[in-house]
Amino acid sequence: MSPDENECREPGCNRKNPHKRRQQKSQTDSTKNGSYQTNNNGNNGNNGSNIPNSQTHNHINTEPKPERDIKLLTALIMLNIVSGFTTMYGAAQILPRLAGWSGGATIQALLFLLTSGSTLKHARWLKWMAVGSFSIISVYTSFFAYYDTLVSETREKDGLNRAVSAHQNLVNEIFTPIEEKAEQLEDEIQAKNQQIENEVGGGGGTFIPGKGPKFKQLTREKNQLQIRFNGVKRVADELRPFFEYELEGKEPQEIFDAGRKALAQVKPKCLRTEPEFVCLPEKYNGSLDPLNPKYKELQAKYFDEDARVRIIEPFLKIGKGEEAGIAAAFMALLVDGCIILLGIGIEIPPKSKKIPKKIPKTITLRIKGTGTEFLDKLLEVIDNNKWSRIDQELFIIQEELSQENKIEYYKLLQKLSNETKWIEKNENNQWVIYDEEKFTDWVIKEDERLIQDEEKNNSNIVTFYLPNNDKEAEI
Repeated sequence: MSPDENECREPGCNRKNPHKRRQQKSQTDSTKNGSYQTNNNGNNGNNGSNIPNSQTHNHINTEPKPERDIKLLTALIMLNIVSGFTTMYGAAQILPRLAGWSGGATIQALLFLLTSGSTLKHARWLKWMAVGSFSIISVYTSFFAYYDTLVSETREKDGLNRAVSAHQNLVNEIFTPIEEKAEQLEDEIQAKNQQIENEVGGGGGTFIPGKGPKFKQLTREKNQLQIRFNGVKRVADELRPFFEYELEGKEPQEIFDAGRKALAQVKPKCLRTEPEFVCLPEKYNGSLDPLNPKYKELQAKYFDEDARVRIIEPFLKIGKGEEAGIAAAFMALLVDGCIILLGIGIEIPPKSKKIPKKIPKTITLRIKGTGTEFLDKLLEVIDNNKWSRIDQELFIIQEELSQENKIEYYKLLQKLSNETKWIEKNENNQWVIYDEEKFTDWVIKEDERLIQDEEKNNSNIVTFYLPNNDKEAEI
């Protein structure tokens, strides 16, 4: 048998093959944190991981993906359905119907994909900027849906009442005076007839019965009144169908169109026999021309001006402090605000599977001289004794070490003995190195580290990084 294969036969010896090289798994060797590990060749590895060098560049990302909260996802889907309907309905109020419904559906679909974490995961800032933009559009268009719902019962009624009131005002200002003029002439004719009867009966102003000069004068006046009355009555009868008609069941737009048509039939001097009578007031002149400001004034009497330009209706209603407008804006903000909040918390972050970083073990010694001198002396003693081995054992003779640092050497060797199986005390209370290669390699590495850190090396208080604990490894 070779000397390396001899078993220790001394009493109390439980070692086998003290210099037989141990087979170890590939381990990392890091001098940044002061920890030292050896690879299966017994040398300090430079690979930053336990993966063989041939595999270090073929890293596969195995980080767990975040999961989605199913309950929140369900709630998010329901809220998006509600918001989607109001968005499409509202968009159809300010855009052509097909464009409104399709555009609203697209916006809400994109908003759902973004808030549910289905897209733009790689660009978080861009994602939330897009969410904010689409949410503003969704809230804006949803306003119309909520507002129409809140005022649906009163809006139609108020709109019809406004149009009816405007029509009645038009009748009172244009048609009613013509009718009153006809009635006035008719009353005057009746009065003339009464005077004529009185004159014929002798009860008139002349007290002469019969058809005298007074009778003839009254008759002429009556005939003139009759001509005037017939002219006014004819105009009133012609205009009556345009001003007096059944309003029930008609929409405000129909009433407005009928009013414009009625105005078109009235001329400023419509009564030829009444030259002083003004049929069409000055404020209505030009009201049939859409480019004339008076047209807008007439239109405002029939319709709610805020609703005429629907795209700015939310600002007008809220600006006036209308309760329905404020409530509609609040409801739209509430729904889309909940969508954003659910989108923020929908992903459950994965539990970290990172292995906690080991804190390197150290020993701090108060030495005389520099740290490198301290370690060099240790290497010198090992080198001197490696040629005088006894039974293949390499001893460190305590007396050969610097007596000035005797206690510090003892502390270091004892600490190394506790942390590794590279060095131990034998039954003769001697320090025996069982793995010279690893031991000297560690000393050299520490020496290099201290050389690079001149400030710590030249201090009389030096910290050494101990190798990883390999007590469980087999020799």
